Amino acid sequence: MVFAAVASGLSAAFAVVVFLRFLRSRRPAFAAWTLGLLIFAGAAAFQAAGETGGWSPALFRGFYLLGGVLGVIYLALGTIFLLAPRRVAWGCAFVLVAITIVLAVDAAVIPVDAAKLTTAKGILGDAIQQGSLLFIGVVFLNIIGTLVLVGGSAWSAYRFIRDRAGIDRVICNVLLTIGALIIAVGFSAAKTVGIANLDVLGAYEAAGIAIMFGGFLALGKVGVRSPASSPSGPARATSGS
Repeated sequence: MVFAAVASGLSAAFAVVVFLRFLRSRRPAFAAWTLGLLIFAGAAAFQAAGETGGWSPALFRGFYLLGGVLGVIYLALGTIFLLAPRRVAWGCAFVLVAITIVLAVDAAVIPVDAAKLTTAKGILGDAIQQGSLLFIGVVFLNIIGTLVLVGGSAWSAYRFIRDRAGIDRVICNVLLTIGALIIAVGFSAAKTVGIANLDVLGAYEAAGIAIMFGGFLALGKVGVRSPASSPSGPARATSGS
């Protein structure tokens, strides 16, 4: 419970810092990351409440939708805004909002096997039907989100090598990816240790958020962008940000 509460507070504080950066820059990438971090904060808060007072179907629905389904994909949306052309990024954003609405409705009405909420496997997905939209959303959105984060990190690294500019974005994307992957590994680890040790997931969450926070703080502070960068290089690649 302590780790989940720490993860929730850390993620909320991180969201505030990112939102302040958005207010100064008006860059959509920061808005998407703010939303992703608030989603993580909400998921960890549901987890802390469930570990403290026992899991109910309502707590499970909130935790599973936010933490299991939406967290990674909204961080990935920030990476898309950071790296992709404006039209592509906004198109992805509109599609994701539509998917989010559909999955939120499904989360509100899907039957939950309350008896399975006494096990870690149940809380992490076995309490709902595996063929449901919500369950499918967990699989596909996490795969897509992870691919985008990893791909964004690889592209940023390649672009830095090519143009010798934007090392701060390389570090940011790499650490965001590492942090998100640590949280994903935490979900897998929690399935193997049992309900009494679900706070293992909270520890992974807190560590992952802390690493992502460090990556974000690298933006604009690590490395110097080359003034000779070509318009077809990083500036153009981030024109949608």
